[in-house]
Amino acid sequence: MCSICGYFSDEKVPTRIVTDMLQKTEHRGPDAHGLYADGKILRRRKISDLESSEKARVCLGHSRLSIVGGDDAIQPFRSCDGSLSLVHNGEIYNYQELRGLLSKAHRIEDEANDSEILLHLIEEIYDGNLLRTVQSVVKMLNGMYAFAVTDGYEVVIARDSIGIKPVYYVQEDGGVFFCSEKKGLYDIEGEIKRIAPGKILRANKEGMSIHQGVRIERPQIDITDFDKAVALYNDALTDAVEGMLRGLSVDKVGMIFSGGVDSVLIAKLISDFGWNLRCYCVGKEDSEDVKNAEKVAKDLGLELSVIYIDERKVELILPEIIESIEIEGLLQVEVAVPMYLAAKAASEDGIKVMFTGQGADELFAGYWWYKEVVSEDGFLKLHNKLWEDIGLLYDDTLEREDKVTMAHSVELRVPYLDRNVVQCAMRISPTLKIKDGEDSIRKWVHRKVAAALGVPHYTAYRGKDMAQSGSGVHGLVKKVAEEYFEGKKVDDVELADKGSNYRYLDADYGTPEMRAYMHKIAEDNQCLGG
Repeated sequence: MCSICGYFSDEKVPTRIVTDMLQKTEHRGPDAHGLYADGKILRRRKISDLESSEKARVCLGHSRLSIVGGDDAIQPFRSCDGSLSLVHNGEIYNYQELRGLLSKAHRIEDEANDSEILLHLIEEIYDGNLLRTVQSVVKMLNGMYAFAVTDGYEVVIARDSIGIKPVYYVQEDGGVFFCSEKKGLYDIEGEIKRIAPGKILRANKEGMSIHQGVRIERPQIDITDFDKAVALYNDALTDAVEGMLRGLSVDKVGMIFSGGVDSVLIAKLISDFGWNLRCYCVGKEDSEDVKNAEKVAKDLGLELSVIYIDERKVELILPEIIESIEIEGLLQVEVAVPMYLAAKAASEDGIKVMFTGQGADELFAGYWWYKEVVSEDGFLKLHNKLWEDIGLLYDDTLEREDKVTMAHSVELRVPYLDRNVVQCAMRISPTLKIKDGEDSIRKWVHRKVAAALGVPHYTAYRGKDMAQSGSGVHGLVKKVAEEYFEGKKVDDVELADKGSNYRYLDADYGTPEMRAYMHKIAEDNQCLGG
């Protein structure tokens, strides 16, 4: 939805530091821009109109991608009494319900703006202790967010518990600088760190400190009947998709579409709600993803755009992808290719919001190695492993996917990681997620819900394939690397279980030549701020 950035400093420093951050992350919010500087707020259509020679101790910046709210909903927002100012990136899906909890004394300019409602929630509870206030408010929120709020004396920054929306910071002597993407901080001296999911950063004259915000709640395993699990999960997922569509100020949405059960199920729900939906699939002409996507889209009457890739197309976009995701790891780059191209095509079609099927495999044990966990350690270990992997999604998936879509000014929504969906899925016994026997099925409940909602059986029960192999990206990158090394055959390492982590780490993936090729691209093109 947006870019947020800013700083707190013991001494006044130039506000152009923040306008520079906005310039470097304008792709996240090209529609409007705003600046808070020691109590003064400016809102403009162009970042250049915010630039000045002024200095401030506290400065917040915001670039807006207009999705929810009216045309005049330009941040930063200021509270009714003028004491608080806020910049927010993301969406609060239950903001309308929270609006009903506010007293009538608030002067709300735009009832349809979740960011403005968030500020008024903070204002209503604020008692002079900004950290304690934010800690109370984040426990009420269902959504994806990173926001910063100031009372003029300190800055408090919070991130959602799953980590769907990223925010990074650099600590200098007497100051803390933060931004939605690392590239906004490349010119600041110091180590770039992330604010971890569910954490709160506080910066004031006493220094910087990290505090607990909101944790992912871990409910009891109390759904042990298969039919009950199917019914409850069906309701939770349907409500989540409907809630993410509600209030959108757009006339069409997109879907990252591989032809697998996860993306097809979400697309089917969006279509059933009557929305103008276009699905996007990326792959080689003969790839499994393309063939499956074309078949199921035709059978369900879904509008599908296919973006075909070959060696030259992959070779050309690799520098763009490394710059966007801000890392050069081979696995991360390969997985980013289909989503990057899908978001690019969607943006060219005028789409600002896309949905993804990310998260279902962690909720319902979709990856093949989860069956090995059960075989070796049992279902209780599987349940704990799923929680562990949900907690790691931000690091190896969500931050990457946020950046590749926002690189094209497209916001990504993740229904499977809605708070209520996660809670429902993790109440379901792990014995209902992997069906033992000769007809072994992973994501058992999930697949049953998909079939019940009209997803064809051949898709609902289609086997899992990785994005980079299903689309053909891995093979294309391998060929490009071989060409770079002048025909030297690049022997691939067999994709296999990598020990107790049960996930492919970049250090173990592909070949040394392929990883060296990624590093060379990053170095030659200065993709990472070099």
